[in-house]
Amino acid sequence: MTDLEQYRQEIDAIDQELTRLVEQRFEVAKKVAAYKRAHALPVLDSSREDAVIQRNQERLVRSEYETEIATFYTGLMAISRSIQEKM
Repeated sequence: MTDLEQYRQEIDAIDQELTRLVEQRFEVAKKVAAYKRAHALPVLDSSREDAVIQRNQERLVRSEYETEIATFYTGLMAISRSIQEKM
């Protein structure tokens, strides 16, 4: 097995776990949507999203990925909002 094949296997294993966790996150986002609907709250909470991004940037071991983690969470939360809006 080449180094490249090994690296790809590592990525595949990480992706498998990420998919499981993201699906779990989406299920909780649906619960949040039900709560927001029951309490007449808007789907978008910009201050919450900003806090999520900042908190996850602070969790990084390597600060060089701050921009990328912000982009990742911005996209993830946009998808979560989309799921909530469909409900």
